[in-house]
Amino acid sequence: MVAWFSVPRAGYRVVRGAPARYASSDRANRTFCGTCGTTLTFEDKSHPQEIDITTASLDDPEAMPPQDHTRAADRLSWVKLADGLPEYPELRTR
Repeated sequence: MVAWFSVPRAGYRVVRGAPARYASSDRANRTFCGTCGTTLTFEDKSHPQEIDITTASLDDPEAMPPQDHTRAADRLSWVKLADGLPEYPELRTR
């Protein structure tokens, strides 16, 4: 499992370096650190106004606690969520 959060693309800035880019499918691009391999972002072409960022890649991951669980239908059977946050089987409603 990877924790992500979404932001408007217009507000996203890389402040140092340039991430490496990978077309992971026809509909999406991913970026990662070309030095250490850390996953940074997911860019879905069907949602061009937003970008998903990995929480663990932040300098302060505690600053972005989760608000909900999306795509919960895809989680592994042994993952048990007990934090009381809303769960969405697929994408959350916008």
